[in-house]
Amino acid sequence: MKKLIFTQVLMLCCFSLLFLSCNKEDGNKSTTGNAKADTFLKSFYHKNVRIGKAVESRTLKSVASATAKSVEYEDIKLAEVFVGDEERARGYVVTDKNSEEFLYFADVDRQDYKLTTFDAERNETLIKENINQLQEWATSNKLDLVQLLEEYQAQVASGNFVAVQKFWGWTGWRNVGGCDSGWQTQVNTHYSCFVKDAYEYNEVPCSN
Repeated sequence: MKKLIFTQVLMLCCFSLLFLSCNKEDGNKSTTGNAKADTFLKSFYHKNVRIGKAVESRTLKSVASATAKSVEYEDIKLAEVFVGDEERARGYVVTDKNSEEFLYFADVDRQDYKLTTFDAERNETLIKENINQLQEWATSNKLDLVQLLEEYQAQVASGNFVAVQKFWGWTGWRNVGGCDSGWQTQVNTHYSCFVKDAYEYNEVPCSN
């Protein structure tokens, strides 16, 4: 009888420790590790959020140009954000892999087909409508940004990746097309997790 009671007490203690451990893990998953990112997520969603799968990677920040003579990379961590009781990640938060600094945020609204992004350094918010028409919508399970980053890593690892892909931000002004009546069209393209989500156009005199 004493042995049975001891076994029951032991099992109860084990379940209690397991419960506390699970609660601790769940609590850790409710934050990003960065206070600014956590505050931003709460203000954006106005609901409880929890952090899901995270992927770390070295990505291209800027390419060599007339003003920037060298290529610049950044080591980032992109994590899923689950909102309320939703079973699929809707948000994605990007932090610096080493310092955990809040860098970028993206919200994929798969009902209204809208992508909202935020650049913390530039304090810039961009909105892309009709994202269901993007090529990435079909190839990445309705714009799963973690999947896009994992595919990028697989391409790099394969050794067959040759195209220069910017992870996030503006490319800078680039000439497109030819010179027409002394004028040249320039375009500035914005990327969010490799997705082209905004453009700016400008007309400048053709250079000799």
